[in-house]
Amino acid sequence: MPKITGQCLCGDVKFSADGEIDFQGNCHCTDCRQVTGAAFATLVFMNKADIKITGETKSYDHTVDSGNTLTKHFCPNCGSAMFGGSAGRPDNIAIRGGQINEQDVVVPQFNVYAGSKMDCVTLDASIPAFDKMPPTA
Repeated sequence: MPKITGQCLCGDVKFSADGEIDFQGNCHCTDCRQVTGAAFATLVFMNKADIKITGETKSYDHTVDSGNTLTKHFCPNCGSAMFGGSAGRPDNIAIRGGQINEQDVVVPQFNVYAGSKMDCVTLDASIPAFDKMPPTA
């Protein structure tokens, strides 16, 4: 696996990751649309121990439909959404796909919350799509 690097828009928050990607996908839920300002969020999940973050982030916690608490991390200067965490997966961190410099490593394996996707989005028929979050994801 190549080293993965990235940064926020202003460059105050940077990261480097040296490890395997556990899984990656696109999320079409309302929360992901609101936090990104985009039609969906692309998330790349890795082990927290494999990621080094420099710079300070601010965070926001919220509860999702499963009852799980998610934490969104963003740059306090430019507002770039950077990382996500889940109480249900405490060893993982979700890196926002748009923050990754090595674009070739961003290859979503599935779509979740496809049942609430925006009408303007066409899903890639070659990867699975789930109306909600599957129990094993």
